[in-house]
Amino acid sequence: MELTTTARHFKASPELIEHIEVKMRKIKRYFENIITVDVIMSKEKTRNIAEINLRVQGHVFTALEETENMYISIDRCERDLEKQIKKYRGKLHSRHQNHKKGSGRQYPREFVINAESVESANGIEMIEEAAYNLENMNVEEAIKAMKIQEKEFFLFDNSESGKPSFVYRRSDGNYGVINL
Repeated sequence: MELTTTARHFKASPELIEHIEVKMRKIKRYFENIITVDVIMSKEKTRNIAEINLRVQGHVFTALEETENMYISIDRCERDLEKQIKKYRGKLHSRHQNHKKGSGRQYPREFVINAESVESANGIEMIEEAAYNLENMNVEEAIKAMKIQEKEFFLFDNSESGKPSFVYRRSDGNYGVINL
């Protein structure tokens, strides 16, 4: 972290510079990747104005405070920056969590439809709905699982292609595989 201090219309005391350094080290606890901190202080009659610009990769935090004491202005700027950083970190964290939730594979759902409702005037009737868990296996293992479960088809996560696949018994007695 590179710290730059600028004092306008007055000479900054070593104690004030030390105070600024202590406050900026405190902020570093909340965000490690601080690149630069620019502290601009100015005095205008009885007004003590402190502005702190804190740069991190991809973002700049800014705080500006005006009081009758430069130390209080610095403290308030530090508090403002702390709030901004916490809010920013929260957004990054929630964005990361939302990305993690959305990036997972969605499993197919099986809908059981009442056969008598297919050609009725009321339309089709759903009897039940269930998530279809895909097991990771190769085509040969999928055919064996289909035979054991006595099904006409079997949906699985193909370990060879890395994609969901579908194996079924054809009318000629052979097996077909469809990669989705």
